[in-house]
Amino acid sequence: MAMSKRREARFEVVVEQGGKPNIDGVFEDEKSATERANFLLRLAKFPVVRVVKVTGTGREETIFQKTSSGGAKLTTISPIETANLCTDVLQVFSFDSRMTLLRLLRGYWDDQGVIPSEQLHRYYPLRYFEREALLFNPAVSRLATLQAPMLGVKPHERYDQITRLFTALKELAQKSDTLAPYDQALMRGGISGLLLAAVDRPVEERDRIVTHAFATLLEPHREWGAKLTAVLRLHQEGDGENTRLVDEFSAEIVDGREPIRALIGYAPDLASALLALLAALRGDLDDRLPHTEPLLALSNALASDGTGFGFARTREALLHRIRGGLDGLTPLTRSGAASDARAFAAIVDGMIAFDGYMGGPAMAESLTRRGKTVWATGGTDLPFEETMMRLAGRFTTAAGRLGYLLDLGASPYGHKKISTVIQRVADEFNRVKSAAELAAPGASLQEVREGLGRRLRAAGIPRALADGLIAKIAAIPDDQRVSVTGIGVVTGLRTGAAPHAQPTDMTVDMRAPPAPALRLTLSYQGRTVAVPDAGGDLVIGRGADCGIMLDHASASRRHALIRLRDGVFTLEDLSRNGTRLVPQAGEQRLLKMGDVAPLSGRGEIVIGSLDLGEHPARIAWSVAGGR
Repeated sequence: MAMSKRREARFEVVVEQGGKPNIDGVFEDEKSATERANFLLRLAKFPVVRVVKVTGTGREETIFQKTSSGGAKLTTISPIETANLCTDVLQVFSFDSRMTLLRLLRGYWDDQGVIPSEQLHRYYPLRYFEREALLFNPAVSRLATLQAPMLGVKPHERYDQITRLFTALKELAQKSDTLAPYDQALMRGGISGLLLAAVDRPVEERDRIVTHAFATLLEPHREWGAKLTAVLRLHQEGDGENTRLVDEFSAEIVDGREPIRALIGYAPDLASALLALLAALRGDLDDRLPHTEPLLALSNALASDGTGFGFARTREALLHRIRGGLDGLTPLTRSGAASDARAFAAIVDGMIAFDGYMGGPAMAESLTRRGKTVWATGGTDLPFEETMMRLAGRFTTAAGRLGYLLDLGASPYGHKKISTVIQRVADEFNRVKSAAELAAPGASLQEVREGLGRRLRAAGIPRALADGLIAKIAAIPDDQRVSVTGIGVVTGLRTGAAPHAQPTDMTVDMRAPPAPALRLTLSYQGRTVAVPDAGGDLVIGRGADCGIMLDHASASRRHALIRLRDGVFTLEDLSRNGTRLVPQAGEQRLLKMGDVAPLSGRGEIVIGSLDLGEHPARIAWSVAGGR
């Protein structure tokens, strides 16, 4: 038996990239291993390819090696301040744990061209990783430092616990062949087939089973774009569990500088790259521009989520990368300060949400820091307060301005200037005349009060002032506590029915009958939406939060904006493909992005392209009332 054990051997094909070894495959005979090594050399992707003979006793001998000249790149850990806690080896496969490893070892994953979900199941790469002096020990030390206080132990004790978890992880990797039936279930029946096959397994094993199946799916794909495309092909709209898993693996793939560079492809400058990511985030990436197919597929997947809340992990990952671009020192454009300012304005406007900028306090800080330098004059950065005022002024609603100010106050950067932020918050509240100004589409007054309370406390607003501000909202009369939903209907009324006044007791001035209020009525596909004279804005587009929602490929998520200003209804084009106005009396006009035109009398708003085989959307408008 001893002789046969010594005679047993396997042949490992090892490749190096950036000075880091990675096992490409394990073969039973030398010929197969050598053929694989020669194939990899012909690809010209790896500076070093070798075949290592490993005997049954563990002795290693290099029997084939081809090397090309090139300097090795130093790879170390990345700084992180939080870490998901694992006390059992199966918890290592959870999404939060994988994201901790992803951000801690970002350089390593980029060098290897894999994500944690793939590598956690591979014994030989884990074994090689353990030998990486600049990675393994520092990574375990950092995790131990962050996690020791959570368990009430010393860092060196947590260090020992983590190394034992890693040993258990290697043991599981050696037994990963037992999960092959679940890999086949994913290939045959998609995510639903995989979950059905695993329904009888203990819940704590589910993450390991699912990640192994996805790792097998991704193994043939070495490029980031190909990995993302393979995952997105599994997406089934309307299936919540399917969307959750596709979201998690998509986020794991895109949360990194190198994957994002690969997805964007060519971009002439940083601003173009950030705007492409923002368009993908909103789901309205223009497929007529030279974007990569994987990025277009991601944009379409995000657009398919009608709620705007799906793919939360992927959206967070994209915002993380956008924030990274803003935090750096790279100029937004290559054409000077004026171009940088215009590009920054486009980025800022693309991040506007109902209650602040997308990305929360961290993004509010990044935008403010970048704004100070972009809007600098004479080599001097714009002061903090002026930058804050400019960014708040990009919003047309009190909710947006307050949301940004509170997010900024909750960030470490804004907290250093909290007295200035508090003053602006108080001034903004003093201008609020109706609770509707602060109500998100469909939100109740109670929800508004609770949400504001949380954000006021998070921003460090003094309790007495916060209570006074909330009391101000509560004191607004009930008939002003209404909000307009995303489809242009007063909350509580049925969709498709025009808002109507409820009968109330009132005093009428018989001496001066009031003139009828100016009113714009829009009709589309049997629905009628009225824009009141209170100044409510209405958006037309493909987004689920639009007042009039379109199902046209050439329409943008936010295609056109209708608003009432100074007694005149106007339409502003926000799209890439344009909007055509056809008034009943007068000449038709084609609006491009940023163009604004008044609406009066009657006419049609035409959106769509006959060149794409679409039947354009024709939205009838009618303006009545006024003096």
